[in-house]
Amino acid sequence: MTTPPRPLPSPAELAAAYRDIARIHAEHLVPHGVKLPPGNSNKGIWLAMLHHYAPDKVHKDEISDAVRRENPNAGRDQQVRHLKRDGWNIAGSGGFHQSADPYRPDQGFVNERNRRQGRLNAGDFTQLITAFGNRCATCGAREGEPDPRYGPDRVTLQQGHQDPDRPADDPDNIIPQCQFCNRAYRRDFVFDSKGRVRAVADVGPVRRAKPCRTAQNMGNAAPQVWRILMPGARRWYRKPPTPQYFWHRTLPALSPGRL
Repeated sequence: MTTPPRPLPSPAELAAAYRDIARIHAEHLVPHGVKLPPGNSNKGIWLAMLHHYAPDKVHKDEISDAVRRENPNAGRDQQVRHLKRDGWNIAGSGGFHQSADPYRPDQGFVNERNRRQGRLNAGDFTQLITAFGNRCATCGAREGEPDPRYGPDRVTLQQGHQDPDRPADDPDNIIPQCQFCNRAYRRDFVFDSKGRVRAVADVGPVRRAKPCRTAQNMGNAAPQVWRILMPGARRWYRKPPTPQYFWHRTLPALSPGRL
C-alpha cells in the first residue's frame, strides 16, 4: 500500500517559511557569506519548502511541483542540491532533501571560502601554504610527510606558478606545489587556482609525445608538429592537454602537405 501524496503548502505557508529563513539568514548566516535568494525565485521556493517541512525529508518532485505552481515555465527537475553552493546546510540522497541545520552554513562552503580568502589575503608564502591546508595544490601531498610515490623523501612545498607566462612575483600567480610536482610540470602547463591543469603552456609536451598509433603513415609526428607550431605555439596551443585532443583534433587540422 502506497502512502498518498501530501498536499503542497499554501503560498501563504511558504511565504511564512521564507520570512523565517530570511530572519535566520540575517542573524546567523550573513557573516559566513551564505547567499539568500529572492523569495519568488526557484531557489527561494526550494528553501521555503525545506524549511516548512524541516526536519522531515522532502522529495524533489514535491519541490518541483511547488516551483511550477508559482513559475509554470520552470523545469521539471529542480536541482535542489545546488543550494549547497550558496552555503546552505542541506542533505540529500535518493531524490530526497532536507534542511540539516538552518543556523549553520554548509561546512564544505565554509572551508572553500576560508581557503579562497586565505589565498587572496596571503601576505607571504607561509600564509599561502596555510590557506591550502599545508598541502600541495596539485597532488595533495602534505608538507613534511613522506610521499609514498617517491620513497622516504619528505614533501617540501615550493612556489609553483599557475601560468608560467605571467610575472613570477605576482602573488595571485603563485600556488604551493611539492618539489615533485614543481619539477615534473616545469613550465609546460597552466594551472587553475586549485592547482589543476587547465591548459598547455609550451610545446614541450608535444615534443616529448609518443608516436601516433592511430593515424596511418604519421610516424613520429611530434618533431614535425614542433616545427610547424613554432614560434606561435605558446599562444596557439593553449588547449586542454589530453592526448585525444592533440592526436585527433590538432593534427587533422594541420595541412597534410606540411607534415
